[in-house]
Amino acid sequence: MKEADIFEMLIEHELAVGHLYEALAQTVKEREHLWRALAEDEMRHAKWLRTLHEVTRASKCSWAGTRLRAQAIRTSISYVEKLIERAKRGGFTLLQALSVAGDLENALLERQFSKLKDSAPAEIRPLLTRLAEETERHQKLVSKALDSERRRDDQARGLTGSEEIHGGRNSAKGTESIIDDEAGRVA
Repeated sequence: MKEADIFEMLIEHELAVGHLYEALAQTVKEREHLWRALAEDEMRHAKWLRTLHEVTRASKCSWAGTRLRAQAIRTSISYVEKLIERAKRGGFTLLQALSVAGDLENALLERQFSKLKDSAPAEIRPLLTRLAEETERHQKLVSKALDSERRRDDQARGLTGSEEIHGGRNSAKGTESIIDDEAGRVA
């Protein structure tokens, strides 16, 4: 597969994640400001990737040898598109939405920007560094929001710290399964 195709897929992925966050802003109002901010950032990331594509094409930089694989990107885009449809139907609680956002922001694909910046040509490292930093910032924002909502949920259910540690919360982080493991589909 051509590098141009990989870049287009990466751009498509960032746009899809941005659209998911926009859908969540419309249906999960409790954190609307967070969803809108994340959506704006993802749209900006897509623009940055277009710039990276243009710079690497003009300078004949190569991304050969990177760990970016077309099938992995396609699979992730398909998954995010299913999440968008679910979000548009109002299919997420706040905890579920934050958990999904955390999973996306911590996904291998998002972490690749950090790894790529170390081996990238000098002219594109600053932009890759910004992408990696924003991804890390997203991870922290979502993690903080998720932790806050879990505490609020626990308080509303009357759980104390010891009950939470000793079985008040299941290993699925307090959310029901997002993926039907047997069918591999979004629930």
